[in-house]
Amino acid sequence: MKKNVAITVWKDAEVLSFAAAHFFVTECNRCIAKKGKFTVALSGGNTPKRLYQLLATPAFSTNIPWDKVFLFWSDERFVANTDADSNYKMVKENLLDHISIPEENIFPVPVDGTAKKSAKAYEETIKNFFNEKRAVFDFLLLGIGEDGHTASLFPDTDILKEKKRLVREVWVEAKQTFRISFTLPLINKSAQIIFLVAGKEKASVVAEIINHKKINPALPAQLVKPVKGNILWMVDEDAAGKL
Repeated sequence: MKKNVAITVWKDAEVLSFAAAHFFVTECNRCIAKKGKFTVALSGGNTPKRLYQLLATPAFSTNIPWDKVFLFWSDERFVANTDADSNYKMVKENLLDHISIPEENIFPVPVDGTAKKSAKAYEETIKNFFNEKRAVFDFLLLGIGEDGHTASLFPDTDILKEKKRLVREVWVEAKQTFRISFTLPLINKSAQIIFLVAGKEKASVVAEIINHKKINPALPAQLVKPVKGNILWMVDEDAAGKL
């Protein structure tokens, strides 16, 4: 295992979510003590939903200086913010509606106009936030699909070849829809990347990603290799399988 990659295994999805919530609070306060703010890129899907619910509870929320936390999304479905498939809506309902965070600290992906224009607009938002300096997120939350995708980096999509752009639109043939996603250049600049994974259905792909010594381009999650940051795999026992 590489020196900047760590793996932790938790009893079940509930214990995993509590562990992730504790880690979030710890990293949040460490970063704020060091530089006065905490920049976060959230993920969608089912697995992080419980994490967001926990962060909204007083036990965790009172230990988070939300006015110094800045929230972005690592990917988004190209649907309205009110759509049931929206990653923003999921986070809003499970976290944002229950905490006191300034509206100007929340940066959802724009989903009006075309997917291409929305991706460019979000890239400009990120560049402006970081004052044109190298965009480095303190805490980047990712999941994985059974096909090895992460964020909206799916197998056999041209976004995997992107070398310069920070955010791009991607057509997902299997879903017959556009998505907006962070690119590998942006993801791999992050200071701390967390893969949050639960469920038996993920066990085989988790094992392949972690145990494979050679990069398999069919597994986009394997392409996540931070330049200077760290990766923490947080998985439940079902997803860990025989790791």
